[in-house]
Amino acid sequence: MDFRALKTFEACVRHGHFLKAAEELQYAPSTVTLQIQRLETDLGVSLFVRDGKRVTVTEAGRWLQQEASILLKSIGAMRQTVADIASGNNGSVRLAAIEPVASQQLASVIADFCNIRPNVELTMEVGGSRAIAEKVRAGELEFGVCSAPPSKLMLAFEPLFEEKLGVLLNTNHPLAEREHIAASDLAGLTVLVKEPTCIYRELWDTAIDSTVPIELSYMEVGSFFVIQHMVKAAFGVGIVPMYSGLEQEGALVIKPLADLNPSVAIGLAYKDKSLLGKAAILLMEAIRASVNPDLRDQAIN
Repeated sequence: MDFRALKTFEACVRHGHFLKAAEELQYAPSTVTLQIQRLETDLGVSLFVRDGKRVTVTEAGRWLQQEASILLKSIGAMRQTVADIASGNNGSVRLAAIEPVASQQLASVIADFCNIRPNVELTMEVGGSRAIAEKVRAGELEFGVCSAPPSKLMLAFEPLFEEKLGVLLNTNHPLAEREHIAASDLAGLTVLVKEPTCIYRELWDTAIDSTVPIELSYMEVGSFFVIQHMVKAAFGVGIVPMYSGLEQEGALVIKPLADLNPSVAIGLAYKDKSLLGKAAILLMEAIRASVNPDLRDQAIN
């Protein structure tokens, strides 16, 4: 059955008049008549009883009208959903980010995006850079916010900002009054670090290995949140990215390293931009704007 013929038929039933249906659909009256005749021929039944210029729907026509109305509404909804997906107001986005970027920089961006586009189904994971890059490569994620992926994964990487490591200290710790902390100052202390697969742990290990060997006592902790609370409880010092959000007034402070300058680029990793949906592209733009004042000003203006 021709979709246009069904639409014409539904309008004829609604108006009880071919001419009024033609006016609504902006068809010539002869076009409406021809479409109804073809529909009746296709179905092998009469859908209307003609009475001069007016028409009365038959029993078969009444049944078809009910089904046609449901179908036309469904098609209308499909058209609207497709249009919304194309504009970024519907669809789905799957992304992942490393910590503490996810909580310290992206949480508010994600919340704003979801408030503006409530019909977009958004899933955000938190994990390590390597795992994120592999999931992007496998097509399990549209994009990730992480460190530069290995070249063998053949992913595009767009740097957004650089992160540096510092030492998280309890404000009552003797080193908390210093402007900078030397690696040698950590000797004899319990140093809380992330697991070996964490990019920040790798960054620290690379930096510390490039200096004069220092005997340090390490404890591996799988969460910056836990490190934060352990330091607050006056147990050890933490090696963390320098985020003010990890500090707590009167309780915790982050001091830069004096003799080391470990830094890592964090950015957007994606497989093929041409395959990204509009919602994913808009979210990436929002993330860029959140870390780039110039882009933020452009978005406002």
